[in-house]
Amino acid sequence: MEIMKMKTMCIGRFLIDVPENAIVSYRGASFSGWDISSWLETDEKFFNRITQEEIKLKTEKNERGGVTLEQVHEVKNERLQGRIFVFGRKWLESFPRGVRKESQVVEIRAFARSENITYRFYAEFRDDTDVQELERIIGQLRRRGIDEIPTQAGFCFENAFLTEPLDVNDAEYTSMFVGLKEHPDLAIALSTLAGIALQKPFLQREAENTVKNEYRSRFHTLREGPRTLAGVPGGEVMDRVDEPNGSVLHDFMWESLNTTDNVYRPLLTLELSTGHGQPGRPVNSSLSDVEVLALWEKMSASLRVRPISDSGTATASKINNSTK
Repeated sequence: MEIMKMKTMCIGRFLIDVPENAIVSYRGASFSGWDISSWLETDEKFFNRITQEEIKLKTEKNERGGVTLEQVHEVKNERLQGRIFVFGRKWLESFPRGVRKESQVVEIRAFARSENITYRFYAEFRDDTDVQELERIIGQLRRRGIDEIPTQAGFCFENAFLTEPLDVNDAEYTSMFVGLKEHPDLAIALSTLAGIALQKPFLQREAENTVKNEYRSRFHTLREGPRTLAGVPGGEVMDRVDEPNGSVLHDFMWESLNTTDNVYRPLLTLELSTGHGQPGRPVNSSLSDVEVLALWEKMSASLRVRPISDSGTATASKINNSTK
C-alpha cells in the first residue's frame, strides 16, 4: 500500500504533508464574521448569477414592507470583479436596564470573481458601514490553486489567500479534509481558528469524557499525553476502539494549547479516524495499527508554519515569538 509518498498542502498559516494520492477538500472559511465559500464557474454563469441576485432582491420586501435591496457596490480591481449587495434590514428591540432600545442590522452578500473562480461573502447581522470593511477584505483576496503554496504572509483557504495586514481578532477560520480512495473508511481533518478562548484544554476534556469513562473496556489507548507540533504545545490521544457491532477502528486527535493574541498560536485540531461505514454502521479499519500509526506520525510531524518571503519579515517576527 503506497501511502507514504507525500505532497504539501497549505491551510491557514501552516503547511502539512498528506499522502500524494489523497483526495483533499476544504470546507469554506470565515474571517471577521464573514462566511466565505468558492466554486468553479464560467463567466456567463457568474454574470447571470449577480444579475439575477439583484433582480430578486429588488422584488423582495424587508420586514417593514420596504424594498429589501438598499445598496449595490461594484467590485473591480486588477484581480477581481463582482458586486456587493446590502439588503434585509431588521429592527431589533432590546430593554437594557428596563429601557426600550431599537437597533438596526442588515445582511450583506458579495460575489467576486477571479479567473474561473467565484467567491461568495456573506454576513447576516451587520451595520451599513461594514461594506467598507468587506471591500478592504476583498481587496486583499488572491486566487490560489489547491496545491499552491504562497510565499507572502497571509492566510490560506479554499481557492484563495488573504494577504496581510490581518489581525488575530478577525478570528480567521478554515478546515481541510483528506481521504484516500483505496481506504474509504479513513477520514482526516485539520482545522485552524485564531483568536478563540477555550475553557478547558483537550487532555482535561478527554479525562472527563463520560462515554470513554463509562465504556472504558472498549477503548485501548495507544498513546496519550502532551505533544508539541509546529512549535505549538498541545495534547494528543490515540485510541483503538471496539465498537458494539464487533468492528475495530481508530480514533486519533491532537489539539493545540492556543493563545488569543497570536495568529501563529490558533486553535489547531488534527484528527484521523478509521472504520467509517454507512451512518451508524462502523466497519473494521482497513489499516492495521502499524499502518495507521505510521500515517499519523508522517502527517502530524510534518505540520509546520508556512515560510514567508523577505517581504513578510514583520509578520515573521510573530513566528519567532509564537512559542514564548
